[in-house]
Amino acid sequence: MKPKNPKSVHVLIACGGTGGHLFPGIAVGEVLASRGHDVTLLISEKKIDTLAASGHKDLRFEKMPFLAMPKPWSPKMIGFLKGLWQGTKACRKLIRDRDVKVVLGMGGFTSFAPLYAGRKEGCRTLIHESNAIPGKANRLNARYSDIVLCGLEACKAHFPKHGDVRVVGTPIRSSMRHPNNDDPREFFKLDKDKRTLLIMGGSQGARGVNRAVGMALDQFEKMGIQVLHIAGPTDYEEVRDVYAKVPLLKQHVAAFCHRMDLAYRVADLAVARSGASSMSELAYFGVPSLLVPYPYAADDHQTRNAEIFDRAGAGRLMKESEMNADTLADAVREIFDDPRRAGEMKKAAQQLAVKNSAEKIADLLVKSVTKPNAKR
Repeated sequence: MKPKNPKSVHVLIACGGTGGHLFPGIAVGEVLASRGHDVTLLISEKKIDTLAASGHKDLRFEKMPFLAMPKPWSPKMIGFLKGLWQGTKACRKLIRDRDVKVVLGMGGFTSFAPLYAGRKEGCRTLIHESNAIPGKANRLNARYSDIVLCGLEACKAHFPKHGDVRVVGTPIRSSMRHPNNDDPREFFKLDKDKRTLLIMGGSQGARGVNRAVGMALDQFEKMGIQVLHIAGPTDYEEVRDVYAKVPLLKQHVAAFCHRMDLAYRVADLAVARSGASSMSELAYFGVPSLLVPYPYAADDHQTRNAEIFDRAGAGRLMKESEMNADTLADAVREIFDDPRRAGEMKKAAQQLAVKNSAEKIADLLVKSVTKPNAKR
């Protein structure tokens, strides 16, 4: 971390709950900290948040017991509202104690209390929506935000009444962007002469993807490829046991990966959910992909995300309901057997990348405070 900037601004970033909110928030925090600004990242008590925070000891994290919003007439609503009131109170105290000037919400209801508290305390407030379709939380959060930031152009149309909506891409962590000499094949103990299939279970796992892959392992072995599988903490033991039954398939199975930069660098093809954060990383590294949208995502936003890559030729959309051992193996084989198509997919993915998104957002956060009459 660089010495403190004499013109430093303290920024509060609410980014807990899922990897799609957490990792972009960390990326922005890293840029701000490198410029000498003060940063506090609010995260949830979920395991994924703890795991990710443990890999960034140079940043300041604070945990808060956020709750997901239940249905309006659910008995859980009373507990939610009580937790929201307590969270807002705690956030207002934190903002006052640390002289926070600007609050950035990365999405989800974990952002609501910090944004509302920031509004009440006279801070500048911004939200970031990384998906093609904003969730219900960010539709609400936008009402308490001075600026709405979108990761994708398609998202902008969903905030027609907001006066300041900007497309800035979705941030990538600095550890992903800084070149290094580490050998990814050596790191994951993979063969140097085999093509690599990367399976990404997502920050919280993707059971449908994990199980379909498990059924296709025999066919992957016959193709002569190797597999790097990030299964997610919940499914890890089950996935590991399935791979153990196919010992001739070169493999590396992990619950979580702190070196996703190496995972992307070694990948010739990825099978992944179509969360916006993962897709931004796939684009940045130019990895061709088979995208399997989470079928229960709010407003089916992961399908809308995947359609953007599919139309651009950067990836292929596969519905989970249509995915089995044969359809998955056929799709993998089709791309691996056609180097020209794989090359075109790589170029198309790279063209979708916004490589300086974290810097753009960091600039906006500071400027929103330092410009004349910015303070409420």
